[in-house]
Amino acid sequence: MAVVAVLAFGAGLTAIADGDIFWHLAAGREMVRTRAFLHVDPFSLVAAGRLWVDLHWLFQLGVFAVHTLGGLAGLVLVKAAVVAAGAVVLVYAAGRSGGVSDASGAGRMARLICTLALSAMLFAARHLLPVRPVILTLVFLAAFFSILEDFRRGGAVRSLWWLPPLQILWANCQGLFALGPALIGAFVLGALLPSVGDRRWRPLAGMLGLCLLASLVTPYGWRGPWLAVELLLRFDPSSANVYSAQIAENVPPWILERSMPGLFFHLKWFLGFLAASFLLGRRHLIASHAVLVAALVALALVANRNVILLYWLGAPIGAIQAAPALAVLERWLRERGRSVRVAVGAVVAVAVIALAVVEVKAFAREPSLAAPTPFRFPTASAAVLATTPAGGAIFSADHQGGYLIWTLYPRIRPHMDTRLILRTRDEYQDFLDLLDHPERFDFLSQRYRFTHAVLPVGFPGRYLGLIAHLAGSADWKLVFTDGQETLFATRDATGPAVDLADPATTQRLLDGCAARFPSVSDLAASCRVQTATLLVVTGHLALAAGALNGLPGADAQVLLARCHLALGDAAAAETIARRLIDGDPEDTDALTLLASIALARGDGAGALTFVRRALHIDPFHAGAQALLGGIEVAARNAGPPR
Repeated sequence: MAVVAVLAFGAGLTAIADGDIFWHLAAGREMVRTRAFLHVDPFSLVAAGRLWVDLHWLFQLGVFAVHTLGGLAGLVLVKAAVVAAGAVVLVYAAGRSGGVSDASGAGRMARLICTLALSAMLFAARHLLPVRPVILTLVFLAAFFSILEDFRRGGAVRSLWWLPPLQILWANCQGLFALGPALIGAFVLGALLPSVGDRRWRPLAGMLGLCLLASLVTPYGWRGPWLAVELLLRFDPSSANVYSAQIAENVPPWILERSMPGLFFHLKWFLGFLAASFLLGRRHLIASHAVLVAALVALALVANRNVILLYWLGAPIGAIQAAPALAVLERWLRERGRSVRVAVGAVVAVAVIALAVVEVKAFAREPSLAAPTPFRFPTASAAVLATTPAGGAIFSADHQGGYLIWTLYPRIRPHMDTRLILRTRDEYQDFLDLLDHPERFDFLSQRYRFTHAVLPVGFPGRYLGLIAHLAGSADWKLVFTDGQETLFATRDATGPAVDLADPATTQRLLDGCAARFPSVSDLAASCRVQTATLLVVTGHLALAAGALNGLPGADAQVLLARCHLALGDAAAAETIARRLIDGDPEDTDALTLLASIALARGDGAGALTFVRRALHIDPFHAGAQALLGGIEVAARNAGPPR
């Protein structure tokens, strides 16, 4: 219990990189201020006054209270503690699999397996543990699973009476409360299977009905369960579903792995662990567990955000399934003598210590827990906007809208944020189309009368086209940048414009990177690359190349090569690209760069060869796809071959 608590707590110690927490904080603050629930959106421009089923209200009041007392660091520490508590409950539930006496040793073995599997998977998928209501969902899942497991093993019906009140709390914390009745349904289905024939399905079915009714006990009545249905439909992985195709956390992990290799390397190992555990426990297969695992695997393969749900419940289920067979093996090894027992114990100890060391090293690389993750939020631009004499309407990246709401509302309101349940599919698609066609921004600006636009440079890169459009517009001017975020204002706004053509400006931005990250080389390098990217998209190629000279790293070198190519020095660009390919033959950015060089030299066949190699490695590489489209257009314009 102590081991899993410490390791799970360590897995949760990650700096805040998710923007949702800020609109949650703003909602909690607004409820405290008005002493009322939020039924319409008060924050954004697009959905102003629109019905908002804010089922997260209890979570929002809680995080606002924690932030008031402990700031962002307090939120992270409480989140880690909640994850640790849920992990302890799961290990306890797994340990009860052998019964109270546990004469067979299966319970002790299940605790050990669950501790190792759950701790390792929580650390591997720690990016899926943001300060969001999903953290409370994990705890509710652990509580439901523990209670249902106790009943399945012969516990009294009275333990089930904890489920309806827990369901009421869950329904007022997150839309994923539907997982509670689904969990009960899996145990009902397992008991009803002919091979099981458990007549105790009736009290389970009764509790399922009560929990469904409990889901209505929210300030929003029937709209709460309907919201859960809408959220489930968002997981449709088809390309026609904009929420799945364009929101990173909803992309299936097997697709995301192609563009971000290694992000979910652990998923196949965990699936192997589950398969092995069911194979070992095939003689005492627990039907409800099989139903649960099948459903969780399906959810995880549909959207990567659900992988953490699979790990969370899959670890104790796998441990319970495998424990009896491994307990028999343990007894057999124990009979072989003391040396075998010592060896097995040493292996387990080494595994725990190794995981603890890895967690400590990972935490040492984390930025400050008391501040947002660098480059993710417009902290500097918000500080500048806070000093402006008048309020107004802001266009911003959707993932940064929550931070602007938290820091600037009600004086300034953003166009959009990540509460996409408030937007229609068409509204969100129009937002994405605008980023692909920046010239449409002018019409949107006239409609909402934007006074400012806050846009990120490096994360994600989809806003670079709009930055270039505003930088070249006669109606807008750049009034602030630190190289990683840009703040534009209308031309008639007071104050001078930032002159990116001035070498002194570039030097000031680079000096700012060095001052901001004096001892963190990777963050300082990323800062310089983003500054150079800003210079590239605004047409200052020579200054960008100067900022990148001598900077290691594939990203910096590819960008430097593109600067050389745009400046007419294809030979220098090719030298860099070839060097990158020699180091990594599957570097898709370098392959796309070589395709661009070939195309610039008029070698369409060579460009096509490099593009095909890049797309074979990563079929979703945006640069290679765009270049392939350009090659096809050029081929059509050239007409049929003679």
